[in-house]
Amino acid sequence: MKQPSTLQVILGLPKLLWNYATNPLKRALFKAAPTPSTQTDLVRLVEKTFHHEIRAGYEHRFIRLMFVTVENRVFCRQYQFSQRSWRDVFPSNPEGQVRLDNTIANINARKPKDYDQIIPAVDQAYAEALRKIGASFLLMGSIEPRAQKSTMEITLAVL
Repeated sequence: MKQPSTLQVILGLPKLLWNYATNPLKRALFKAAPTPSTQTDLVRLVEKTFHHEIRAGYEHRFIRLMFVTVENRVFCRQYQFSQRSWRDVFPSNPEGQVRLDNTIANINARKPKDYDQIIPAVDQAYAEALRKIGASFLLMGSIEPRAQKSTMEITLAVL
């Protein structure tokens, strides 16, 4: 995947700034969608929402991330690497929640079973999503090896 040109970065900045400036208004205007009942519902909700947040377990705070979809699957990646993070909790306890705009759903998050095969498609999904919001300059960080290794697959929890 190639680095975006300086021109692409410059042209994307107004779109990115506009999105950040209008996000609070968008969030206030959107009503919560029905809680997804199938994985397909979860994928559709991820694709149509502006704010994606995740938390490990049910007590931690929500962390804002970008989710992407590939086929009928949802993925997220860590892009801030600190001592302890939401990503460190999921291997021992895959239960958590996502908040998509104002809709909260219970999920399980795990490393994809077909990690080596799915990573190129997830990288491409991130490239398209970042280009869409005018943040192409974040592309290299989102597909670097440690970001790839942090990839989690999100599935709807069956209660």
